[in-house]
Formats: sequence, structure tokens, C-alpha cells
Amino acid sequence: MTDITTNEGVSIITFGNIPFDSESEFICKVFSAAARENINIDMISKTPVSADSTSIGFTFSDEDMPKMLKAAKEVNSEKPPMINSGNVKFLIKSEEMVTGVGFAENVFKALAAAKANPILITTALDEISVVVRESDSADFETELHKLFV
Repeated sequence: MTDITTNEGVSIITFGNIPFDSESEFICKVFSAAARENINIDMISKTPVSADSTSIGFTFSDEDMPKMLKAAKEVNSEKPPMINSGNVKFLIKSEEMVTGVGFAENVFKALAAAKANPILITTALDEISVVVRESDSADFETELHKLFV
């Protein structure tokens, strides 16, 4: 059985060009600033190091945007973070991910059929979380239900 849940009003913030030699310190500063503002962070994604830098992004509620802007300013990154709001998060959860193969392929088939580009993807043992633009969410949900429900 596959469970599909959605969460609307999702924002993503991405801090780029983080120097590799101080990435843990910088990321700690970001999460500490968010915690002081009482911001619930959800999906977290970090890129592999490229040359001497990396980037980190995460999701939070659109409602927390003013607090996140304050927290981001406090961090004083080299360049301003990229922010994308008004998105929808899909959580696709299934034991098939643990015991079978091709589950991720089906999620990407649904994205392709809906002509929806994923903005952020994270996985866990038995789930895939995908953030898409709100304008793509209905078509993506329809395609997911064709494949999994």
C-alpha cells in the first residue's frame, strides 16, 4: 500500500557558495538562526562539494517567510539566498521502497507525465518527498494516483 499526502504553502530557501572549509559552522549558524525564530524546518538537501564550496537548502512554511528573512539576514552569507515559495510537498510512503525496485522510477514517471519539474527531492527508507510548484500539483497528484492508488 502506498500513502500519498500533500502539504501546501511550502517555501524553499537555498544558501549557495558555502566555503567547504567552514560549511558545518555556516550550516549550524543557519539552523540556529531559524530555531531562534521558531521556524520548523522540514526537508533538508545539501549538494556535494563542488570545487571548494557547497550549498544547502530546506523547506519551511510560507507563513514563516518574515521570520526566515530575518534569520537569513542574521546569517550574513556571501550572497543572498534563493527563496521559492507557494509550493506543494508530496510525501509518497510505501513499503515497496524497502522491498522492491523501480519505486523512484514510478515517481519520476508521474512527474514526467504531469510535466512537473521537482524543485526539491529527499528520501528516507520507505518514502520520497517531492516539492513541486503549486501550478503543477494537481496534475502530479493525478498521475501519482494512477500509478500508486
